[in-house]
Amino acid sequence: MTRSEPFVGRAGAVADLRAWLAAADGGSGALVLVGGPAGIGKTRLAETVTGPAAVWGRCVDDPGAPPLWPWRRVLRALPAAGAEVDRALADLDDHAGADLVAARFRFVALAADALVAAAEPAGLVVVLEDVHWADEASLRLLRHLAGEIRRSRLAVVATYRDTDAAGPLFEALPELLGRPGTESLRLEPLTEPDVRAYLAEAGRVGVDARDALRRSGGNPLYLKAVARSSATGGGEAELRHLVRTTVAGLDAGARELLAIASVLGEEVDAHVVAEVAARPDGDVVTALDRAVRAGVLRPAVAGSRRFAHAVVRDGIYADLDQGVREELHARTAAALEHRAEPGVVAGHWLRATATPDALARAADWAETAARDATRSLAFTEAARFLALALDCRRRAGTRDGLAALLVDLATAEYRAGRFARSFGHAREAAELTSDPALAAAAALVVRDTAAPGLLPEMAALTAAALAAIGPDADPVVRAKLLAQSASVAADSGKTGEAMKTADEALALAESSGDQEARLDAVRARLKTRPRELPLAERLRFGALAVSLGGPARPLVALWGHKWRIDAAFEVGTIPVVETELAAISELAATTRLPLVRWHELRLRASVAAYRGAFAESRELNRLAGELAGAELAEDRSTLAMSFAFSQQLAEVVGDPAELPDGYDELLAIAPPIPISIVSRPLCALVTGRRDEARAGYDALRPRLRDPDFLGHSPGIGPNLLPLLEAFEDLETAEWLANRMAGEPPFGSGGAGTFCSDCSSSWTGRLAALLGRHTEAVPLFEAAIAWDTRLGARPYVVHNRVRLGRELAALGEPARAEPLARQAADEARRLGMPGWVRDATALLDRVRTEADPLTGREREIVALVAGALSNRQIAHRLVLSERTVESHVRSVLAKLGLANRTEVTAWAHRRGLTVPAGAGSFRNSP
Repeated sequence: MTRSEPFVGRAGAVADLRAWLAAADGGSGALVLVGGPAGIGKTRLAETVTGPAAVWGRCVDDPGAPPLWPWRRVLRALPAAGAEVDRALADLDDHAGADLVAARFRFVALAADALVAAAEPAGLVVVLEDVHWADEASLRLLRHLAGEIRRSRLAVVATYRDTDAAGPLFEALPELLGRPGTESLRLEPLTEPDVRAYLAEAGRVGVDARDALRRSGGNPLYLKAVARSSATGGGEAELRHLVRTTVAGLDAGARELLAIASVLGEEVDAHVVAEVAARPDGDVVTALDRAVRAGVLRPAVAGSRRFAHAVVRDGIYADLDQGVREELHARTAAALEHRAEPGVVAGHWLRATATPDALARAADWAETAARDATRSLAFTEAARFLALALDCRRRAGTRDGLAALLVDLATAEYRAGRFARSFGHAREAAELTSDPALAAAAALVVRDTAAPGLLPEMAALTAAALAAIGPDADPVVRAKLLAQSASVAADSGKTGEAMKTADEALALAESSGDQEARLDAVRARLKTRPRELPLAERLRFGALAVSLGGPARPLVALWGHKWRIDAAFEVGTIPVVETELAAISELAATTRLPLVRWHELRLRASVAAYRGAFAESRELNRLAGELAGAELAEDRSTLAMSFAFSQQLAEVVGDPAELPDGYDELLAIAPPIPISIVSRPLCALVTGRRDEARAGYDALRPRLRDPDFLGHSPGIGPNLLPLLEAFEDLETAEWLANRMAGEPPFGSGGAGTFCSDCSSSWTGRLAALLGRHTEAVPLFEAAIAWDTRLGARPYVVHNRVRLGRELAALGEPARAEPLARQAADEARRLGMPGWVRDATALLDRVRTEADPLTGREREIVALVAGALSNRQIAHRLVLSERTVESHVRSVLAKLGLANRTEVTAWAHRRGLTVPAGAGSFRNSP
């Protein structure tokens, strides 16, 4: 639609869009999604409101379109921003072997930052047309930008057809619409008054407005056609008829050129049309200009034209006979091989006649396009091009190279987060190939996913690859396969097998000298035995991972920092924890990788809860859960970790209200690995469903002696303790105590989910359950010392209460009382309601046990402590002085004290005081 056409019925939309653009200019940016059917006027609205300073990018309906196509057009018009993005990609090329998934997030973040920066200080308006055709990489950048745009001077107006709610855009729409910087605008059909205004402005006063509205459906594009013709009909069919009529008025040569143009797409390059038609450029330009005057094309940038509307192009293309269409695609592909993007060329060869040569050429160009997409970090597009290449080679009957192509496809899909699809292609590659090296590569594609449905098949594929390469293969490859096998076994709960295989992998990796293989093996080993590897070795491997990782391999660096945090908690060096947390924060900020940020939030939530900063820990856990749902949805375990944190927090503070809604449902569908099995009865116990908890515990109890069960996760032991205590399982407690005997003490563990208490507390609880109170007392004293030194205030509360109980059981209420009082006071300060109740109950009990005095004797003791003489006390209590003397002698005898001074000290220790102006006493809490 040209600017000379009437523009009616959009006053409200114009006002809204102008207001949003004005707000962006003032520093409150916006993404405006303008939806509606084809021809409704979305582009005309954007043209009218944005003005000539806007930067435009268009998505195209072409399977060969390169990733980020609309953004490339935008960045080309913004030299500074485009140069910044180009430098980022060049920098990636300089870091061979970099973590490409991480690099993709960095690239998207950098591109978004460059666009935001380009909007300063004068503001910037970007228009993206037809984003219903946008590729996944373009939408990823749009999603990221939507999260940053509110605090900028950038406005992005994105138009899309909303009549076919399928494809990547419509999967992304809920997230886009949920961003605070997103506005939505839908253009509705014109009304009868709007149609009357249009006809009046167009000089078509003789056309019946009501009939025109009926025939056009209020669509401005159709209305234009109806107003210019007396033809009857309606909708797209009528428009196509009108297009045919208009084209029929052109000479045969012009019609042939329009047919070629329709094959090229909505954008028409006159030079390419001339090459395909084998006609001089001047003749082609003249003919295309005639099509512009006929309303079929419209001018675009120098040297090119555009179809007046996609429906116009579709109508011409649909009228081509299949044979003509295929021939034109072949000629177009040949013409574009030296000038177009590889994916575009591949798309044309794909739609040419399906000869073996055409299919082979389509596959070659699709593979080239996939390499380009990978360099642009567009993994979904890379997978799409590789799938196209695979299909072409199969249709051409080619078997050579299929296995390698399948491995490449699986790798692209894994990077795109499509784990199941990736594994299916990796397995198919392994089945096709007789090359052991390729079989090994296939087995190593999918890693670090604990999806229960994949784990058995991953184990089988890795075992087959190990058998294929044999024991004398390259030690690096064999070590990586063994590490993969150990990791899968650990995730499957097969601890014994995992430990043995991880040891073999580590020994082989050490002998090979390959650092990456060594780190793979270490990570597999630490999954099952986080503390068995000597501390010095873990610190060394952590430093090695950090040095090999960095921004290029952020996940490797993350492992290293986490290993060092675990080691620091183990020995109680909190300054090291702070240093490593700061390094992870810097890594998250540098890489912009959601997974690194998620780990940072998880660790900080855990440390905050460990210190008793519960409000901060809840907020960090909430942010981690939101990030998991938005960016890491392919891995459900990331969301489950936030639920697991809430369960631990509920136990630590003693409040079942900490458990979020839906936790039971999540546990019900969780994979049947040991930690999930233990969590189900524990959750029931925390929420007071004791019978359900007992039934769940009875069901899992026979499995506790299985080394694979208890060794699956370091968190299983401490999670079992509340169940053992609740159901007084002395037999299991004895077995677990013997199992832990002789292990060196440690300060804390499990920081990735929730920092645990120290090992002295664990062994103390087992001793207490077994009735070994004398043994439990020094263990709880050691636990309090550990927790105090590490700043674990909530666990200090727990262990003071536990130590107080043991002292009370040993008949030492006087030692137990201050512990209970301190625990109650600290629990109130921190907000631990369950432990306030437990400490207060213990305090009441030990006070009763420690105080043999009668009520009257306690009154007199309080008055003695208030420095009153016997006569004053007698007067205050309306007793005889002799009676008071008798009570004082009784107090001294019962308490084993020598004089009134000792009585006063005893009273102060017990909190017995005299209320001002009263004849009685009170106990201070």
